[in-house]
This record gives sequence, C-alpha cells and structure tokens, in this order.
Amino acid sequence: LASMAMETWLDTRFGADVTDHSIFAALTQHWESEFHNDLRDLNVLPADVLTRVTDYVPEIIEYVQKIIDNGYAYASNGSVYFDSAAWRRDRGYLAKLKPESVGDLDALAEGEGKFTDININKKEKSTDCDSALIPLL
Repeated sequence: LASMAMETWLDTRFGADVTDHSIFAALTQHWESEFHNDLRDLNVLPADVLTRVTDYVPEIIEYVQKIIDNGYAYASNGSVYFDSAAWRRDRGYLAKLKPESVGDLDALAEGEGKFTDININKKEKSTDCDSALIPLL
C-alpha cells in the first residue's frame, strides 16, 4: 500500500512531530489527479459530485461511536473492530447475499488485506471474522 510507504517515510523523517498536515493533502491531491487522468484516458465521464472521506471524519467517528454504543464494535490497540459475534447473536448472519461466505476467512482477507493477518491481529480482534471499521494504520 502507498499509505504504508508514506507512513514509513514520515515516521522516519518526522516521527510523531508532523504538524503540517498539508503534506497529506498534497499526497492525496496527487493521486486524485492521477485517478481523474486515468478516467479521462478511459473516456469515462467525470463525476457530477466528488466526495472525499476526509471531509467527513467527524461524522464517521460519531457513526462508529454509535456502533460501539450499540454493542456491535469494540476498540482494541487503537483500532475499532466490528463485532461479528455480537451481530450474529442479535441479528443473524451478515452474509445474506452470499450465505456460503459465512466464516470464509480468505474472502475476509481479500477485503481487508493486512488487517486480517492473524499474526498481526491475534491480540487485537475478538474473533478472526471481526473486521476493521477504523484501522490504526
């Protein structure tokens, strides 16, 4: 992941002292521009509205807090995980569109990448099927 390379570089260069957040904006603007160039090259019409997740961080945090308050997520080592066992206990399986995928850790790993690496998350997740809502990158 590009974010991992950027993280490593920033940590090495600045440690925890990064106060100029414009470096993050510059990085995301670069890749957003590349994305739009690719779309143009593929003859894809530009979007009428562009939504950036960074514009909604307070709302996302509030929403995730509600999920925690409702008992369907938990914080662990700086990350927040969806509690699949609590959901299954109260509401049934999430895999209603594809029931055969219940408990399919390979499918979960494909969707979450490094966050399902059992060696990394063994101490963080309550169960292997829990998924990261807000990962500590």
